[in-house]
Amino acid sequence: MKKRASIRDVAKAAGVSIATVSYVLKGIGKVSEPTVKRVWDVVNELNYTPNPYVQKVFGKDPAVRENTGFLMRVSYWPSQCPVELEIEKTILYSFETACREYDYLGANYLYRHEKGFHCRQIVNGLVDGVLLGTAHKEIIKGVCNRVPAVLVDMNIEPEELGLPVVAMDEFSGFVQILNKIKSLGLSGNMAVVTGISHNQRGEFNREWRTKGMLDAAEKCGVQILPEHSFSVETSSETSDEDMKRLAAKLKTMIHKNGVRIIGAADLAVPALVRELQKCGFRLPEDVVIVTPNMSTTKTPGVVTLVSDYFNLIGKAVEVLDGHIKGIVTENKKYLIPVPEIDFSGLALKK
Repeated sequence: MKKRASIRDVAKAAGVSIATVSYVLKGIGKVSEPTVKRVWDVVNELNYTPNPYVQKVFGKDPAVRENTGFLMRVSYWPSQCPVELEIEKTILYSFETACREYDYLGANYLYRHEKGFHCRQIVNGLVDGVLLGTAHKEIIKGVCNRVPAVLVDMNIEPEELGLPVVAMDEFSGFVQILNKIKSLGLSGNMAVVTGISHNQRGEFNREWRTKGMLDAAEKCGVQILPEHSFSVETSSETSDEDMKRLAAKLKTMIHKNGVRIIGAADLAVPALVRELQKCGFRLPEDVVIVTPNMSTTKTPGVVTLVSDYFNLIGKAVEVLDGHIKGIVTENKKYLIPVPEIDFSGLALKK
């Protein structure tokens, strides 16, 4: 068995004293921000776990660990990115409700990327399991070798991370949307655009955001040219200007390449709608926007595939509880059916 890292190993690798490592792990003492981040980076890199119970979990006798009845949901919101409070409140309420059903206490941890991933509750073995609301590589490294974890609301394949995944069946949802669009008489090519922002830096490959739309388009016979699937850099501070540039680019595709459907992931859809309208396009008569989003929208010409967080989080806690109790041992994907889709904004004239 590989020798476990000691606090002495952490101190040596970080170039600090053992006392400094102890201060950082306990969150006490006056330690500079760069030093705090360096120590936590080494702690996560070496998978150092000071609590003896945690060492027993991954040692010779896992059964001796005493469960704490405490679950944590970890999400990623960098310090420069404003937290979408309504979304977080909805998810946290679903998490707390599911935790109560399985006799756990649930708490939320927002990783702000200020000092590195430094959740002491996880490192010190005070958490029985973790729901990961992000595939950020640093968080994956800091969590997965310490406690059971489940990735939720991302269509990544389980074998890519070695974790069970609970996600919406986006493929079926997009197939339903595209078939409805075709039945209403709108035909043409499709473009798929993904926004890349600082909220996603350091995360796992984000191709899952568009994969559902690409696969659905193939299933429904909707053409997407290679150059019509691309990403754009954007942020909450620059979204208006970013969408103005994107609308100008889409204008050419609509006029010259017959694009009638736009798949938009991680974009400021209301701003994109305004800019397309400024370019003279009518929604939904000229173009329809399809988007996987956090909440529904009543904007004409926009069809939103909304995640059912209550069922998503409930299933994720169920799977996590199974892993904690040793009932479920395999890593696989658990797909949750999409909720009913609102097509009221697609009153197309045939």
